[in-house]
Amino acid sequence: MNPFGLRAFVMLLSLSLALSHPHTRAADNSDSAPPPLPVTVTPEMGDVGGKFFGKVPDPQKVHHYYIAAEPELWNFVPEGQDPVCGKAFPSSLLLNRVSWKIRYIQYADPQFSARVLPTERLGILGPVLRGTTGEYLAVTVLNRSWRPISMHPHGAHYDKDSEGSFYKPNPGLGAAIAPGARFTYIWHLDEASGPRPDEPSSKAWLYHSHVAGDEDINLGMFGFLIVTDPKRARPDGTPKDVDREMAAVFNIFDESNLPDSDNDEPDERPAKAPTGPTGPIQRTWSEIQQFTEEGERHAINGRTFGNLAGLEMNQGEHVRWYLFGLGSEKDFHTAHWHGERVVEDGRRRTDVVELLPASMKIADMQADNPGSWLFHCHVADHMESGMYAKFVVYPSDVTGASRDPRAAFFGMPEAAQTLHFQSAELTLPPSDANTCELNVSGQVTVPDPYPSAGRSFTVELGSQKITFHPDASGISVGDGGMLVVKNGSLYGNGVVTGGTLHFDLTLKGNAVRRELEKARVIEDGQLASKPMLHLNLVVGDAHHTGAADVKLLPP
Repeated sequence: MNPFGLRAFVMLLSLSLALSHPHTRAADNSDSAPPPLPVTVTPEMGDVGGKFFGKVPDPQKVHHYYIAAEPELWNFVPEGQDPVCGKAFPSSLLLNRVSWKIRYIQYADPQFSARVLPTERLGILGPVLRGTTGEYLAVTVLNRSWRPISMHPHGAHYDKDSEGSFYKPNPGLGAAIAPGARFTYIWHLDEASGPRPDEPSSKAWLYHSHVAGDEDINLGMFGFLIVTDPKRARPDGTPKDVDREMAAVFNIFDESNLPDSDNDEPDERPAKAPTGPTGPIQRTWSEIQQFTEEGERHAINGRTFGNLAGLEMNQGEHVRWYLFGLGSEKDFHTAHWHGERVVEDGRRRTDVVELLPASMKIADMQADNPGSWLFHCHVADHMESGMYAKFVVYPSDVTGASRDPRAAFFGMPEAAQTLHFQSAELTLPPSDANTCELNVSGQVTVPDPYPSAGRSFTVELGSQKITFHPDASGISVGDGGMLVVKNGSLYGNGVVTGGTLHFDLTLKGNAVRRELEKARVIEDGQLASKPMLHLNLVVGDAHHTGAADVKLLPP
């Protein structure tokens, strides 16, 4: 079919779907209540699931994840501007930058109390699950949202209960998890899940909620899992021939507030969730087109107009991109990198990869061209509507992107950390070779809400321990440095909300320098060639561990 014929076909298909849409005609049964969304697991059932065809898999071969589906106000443009192309936002986006979504959030414990810090470059995506061929994934999902949800994997081997998809006549037990309920899915990464010998050393598969079709995806409930060939894997499960992993999901979100399903009743949502029309509304074809186009968010990982951050790598690295498409008949995407070339699925060299809805591809890049480069969908209308970001290749003579495997790769077990450092900067005064000043910015997970005023924050650097007690304004100053809680309540009571505490930390003095020398962050009076800072932070009774590359600041 030629391009004009394909375009005409898509337009006719869209027209027929719109004319059959319940909002294009007057309500003929407005008094009848819509059927509720189905449920197969309720809170009263307790912990259910956890079996693979009736048997519990060998614990030695299982990676266990704890994931909650939680409502969250999602901002498509958190920077409030276009930092890449400098475009002005359309008026519809200016008036509606944020929307209620339901996100898959990872926790470090079965009590769902310690939230794992998200990976910035993944955006709205759920946590990355990973294993090698032959292993199992056990995924305990807790529904903290206002509607039934599930988790359905592509590519993995599962029984009916772990399919995570609701349809008649005999849905599995994990097909629809009610609010407040939980279920443990078991997925086997068998030989058919992993890469063949003639394919790249790892491959990725989508997962998503599958209770109400596209509504679930539009609400943000999707992510992916990685399967690596064990013969080509490191001991931690990452592919030996790869230095860094990136991911991009191209998807047009529909924020038009035209409800496609009457199942999403306002009384099913929490007070903070969105509400809209409760019955069918008569709309013309042109009105539907206008509302739909104004509500479209052309996003990469849930960010638009250059607002996806964290796509950073270093010159000379072999970077593996996991690429995905999601959405409807409009979601024909072409991922294009400026400045670099890739090998698609181990077969052909290109700089454009075609993506259809629910497609999954791999693009291997040898990052050899330092600079800040455009990454975008090459469909003209999508590019004009903000479907782009930038990626950065740092030259080999600078510190660049962190080479810590926990930062370079997705979903590593030890990367399920609750402490993350954005920066670590060291100053070495030339006048005093026995002291130094270390400035660290980071975030740590805490209960929500968390009254930080008066609580103890103990920093452990080697054998050195420094304790701070911030006041209601979030500040604590001591002999060993200073701690500032950056996101305490605007009302000055030190209460942190959202489950993540942001802080600035300053450590200084002779004892700090001695510990940095022991850890070989400082060598021969200078910053080491590849300095890595390891810090423990004890917040109340909770222990957190993190690591960061250190940069030297001029004195």
